[in-house]
Amino acid sequence: MKGASVILDENYRMNPVIVHYYKEIIRHWNKLNFIIKKTQRSLNQNELSNSYEIALLLYTTYRFIFEKASIKAIKEEINLTPKLYSYLNQLNTFSWSKALNGKTEVEKLSIDEAIPTFVIEHLLPVMKIDFLKDNISFMNRVNEYKNITIRINNLQVEKADFDLKSSIRKTFQKLGISFYQDKHIPIIFHTPLRNKKKILQNKWYKNGRLIFQDKASVAVIQLLSPQPNEFIFDMCAAPGIKTSLIAQYSNNQACIISNDFNKARLTQAIKIFSKLYVSNVFLINADGIKFPIRSKNLFDKILIDAPCTGSGTFSTNPELKWRQNERFLHQNVVLQEKLLKSALKLLKPSGILVYSTCSLYPEEGEMQVLKILDNFEPMELPKWFSPSYKVKNQQISGTGRLFPAIHQTKGFFIGKFKKK
Repeated sequence: MKGASVILDENYRMNPVIVHYYKEIIRHWNKLNFIIKKTQRSLNQNELSNSYEIALLLYTTYRFIFEKASIKAIKEEINLTPKLYSYLNQLNTFSWSKALNGKTEVEKLSIDEAIPTFVIEHLLPVMKIDFLKDNISFMNRVNEYKNITIRINNLQVEKADFDLKSSIRKTFQKLGISFYQDKHIPIIFHTPLRNKKKILQNKWYKNGRLIFQDKASVAVIQLLSPQPNEFIFDMCAAPGIKTSLIAQYSNNQACIISNDFNKARLTQAIKIFSKLYVSNVFLINADGIKFPIRSKNLFDKILIDAPCTGSGTFSTNPELKWRQNERFLHQNVVLQEKLLKSALKLLKPSGILVYSTCSLYPEEGEMQVLKILDNFEPMELPKWFSPSYKVKNQQISGTGRLFPAIHQTKGFFIGKFKKK
């Protein structure tokens, strides 16, 4: 509530109810605060300064507005003070048409979809307002109609004649878990969010044969197309899920350098690789901008899944909404540009570079690759990708986008290039 970046305590993270309300209140932060202030003003109530009372207001407003809980139901959950009881009664009369009267289209969209005006104003030059609203709405309503994506991990399957995919299908059918195979990427399945708990408790997940991974993230590695005997550099690898898929596509027969600047996150990769039967991966904790090797023209393929604003990940990271500003964007753009320059030196002639960001901003996608195009030839992308944004009325070859509203994924920019 003080605007600081915090990590939810581990004990709280084990409680799904706490995690749910924590994330959803953050997701709708400015909308909830707008409702609270308007309602308090109509009651001539002073704004609260006590953190506990503010938390109660946020919780009860979310329950009442978003979950349609009755005052009676809320009263059974918490002790309603006379002031809070009066507030909830007044909330019954809240009118959006009155509350938004006189606001601009951008202000209305910002409040209604709980999104900073910075995001809207940055995307309107490249996205029509209705499409922008569709994408934000999809990311906000993740609990209503979102499927989760599961990747099958077939590394080191013990018997050559063992059909892992068929065995997982049979288990799911027995447990009543509805699912369907993705039409573009055969190793992933989609299932309703309500099945997540059953999958977490299932033997296939516990023994490393199933991994939760967004389709866009899998598409990046499919595009990289790792092959046996290639020397591959995952420049910003932590916590290692994409690296594990590089190993899977190359059947543990590529030599992979998995690097990250963040030592704590990279340490997580050790457990992940062990659980997922990954080998031939060498972990390095270093700065990808100044990678500590003397050789140039070294790698056959380089993946830069670059640090970014995360503006395409609000569905799973709603707290990132409220970090969006010019400074945060600039900080990431500078970092991405330096990583791309580093990759240019490390990649062999005719080597393949895949650059991706989970961002909807053109500055972190199209505008970045324009700076390196003189050194690269664009490669073909799958037809199911959406075109990237036009720059000066021209499409940039070798680039595409995945949008939440179209592909039911996180928002991604992806480019594939061959070094000249």
